[in-house]
Amino acid sequence: MNAALPLAGTVVLDASRMLPGAVLARTLVDLGARVVKVEDPHSGDPMRLTPPLVGGTGAGFLAFFRGVESVALDLKSHAGAAALRKLARHADVLVESFRPGTLERWDLGYERLAALNPGLVVVSLSSFGSEGPDAGRIGHDLNFTAVTGFLSELSSGDLPRVQVADVGAGLLAVSSTLAALLLRHRTGRGIHVDQPLVTGPLPFLTWAFSEVGTGGGGVLDGILAGKSPGYRTYGCSDGTRIALGAIEPKFWAALCEMAGIPEHAADGLDAGAAGADAAARLSAVFGSRPRADWLALADAIGIPLTPVNDLESAREELAGRMERTSLPGGGVMATPAAFLGLPGLRRPHAPAPALGADTARVLHEFGFTAEEIAAVAD
Repeated sequence: MNAALPLAGTVVLDASRMLPGAVLARTLVDLGARVVKVEDPHSGDPMRLTPPLVGGTGAGFLAFFRGVESVALDLKSHAGAAALRKLARHADVLVESFRPGTLERWDLGYERLAALNPGLVVVSLSSFGSEGPDAGRIGHDLNFTAVTGFLSELSSGDLPRVQVADVGAGLLAVSSTLAALLLRHRTGRGIHVDQPLVTGPLPFLTWAFSEVGTGGGGVLDGILAGKSPGYRTYGCSDGTRIALGAIEPKFWAALCEMAGIPEHAADGLDAGAAGADAAARLSAVFGSRPRADWLALADAIGIPLTPVNDLESAREELAGRMERTSLPGGGVMATPAAFLGLPGLRRPHAPAPALGADTARVLHEFGFTAEEIAAVAD
């Protein structure tokens, strides 16, 4: 345990499944928490078997669950539920993603666990939350991006290849969990955090909803719709693309000078005829030389111009922001390092565990007798 990390000494039981809980667990590990993943002994987290598989384990599982421990418990059984209740006595946080009411049926609901451990913070990651008319509905990332309007805002009309709602909800759960722990520090009591996955896209849409509710005509229909020449992508002579983010007048004016179109120095955010003409002129200019030339020129004068990378190119360009995650059987893969900016978070982690690899050791450490451990294993 690294005592210098913010969550050093904090014990988290992660009984959730799939990506939202994985984002939360990974971030809590980075912050120094001890995360014990509680998994079904027969199947484990579905991420374990989500392709591509490396040594029989999903690459995503390996990336998100490095540094955690795995305990296999059948929570539907009497022995498994009893084991989780005993573990919860010693935990600071319990994360779960079951449909509302499921844990109550297994005698594992918040009220039951809080009676055993008043300081316990329980974080629920259900689809639509535990209250309101949608409580109990189920869904996945596609459903959440669709119902919130996020999906309709994608210009291509295709399905997103990244899980915005799941990741967004996981990061919101990080904030909620840290706030709950801070509140417990002041009051001495834990709380139940209800973080519906449908909330994941909402921070991305708050500005958009503000425009829709007040008549529109703002950045949603202008700059973010690609109608302004200073905020869009352009093609280069080598078939690559660049992204221009010259919102500030000084950057746009410097670009116009560099591109030989100083007469458009006031048109960077124009969404009308002048902006369209400036974009056409710039398209011709950028299309006359390879991307490397434009990036070098932009760096020299300080213009926000970047390559439009595919994932392979991005992984190379962001090498300094990556960590090397160990793979079963040897080898490593590059994945993003700690998401948060606190010092000391980037450090080596143990590889993701095999299903139930730590069951006996963790249960013994938490005071289980040999008979209790054997009962869980049966």
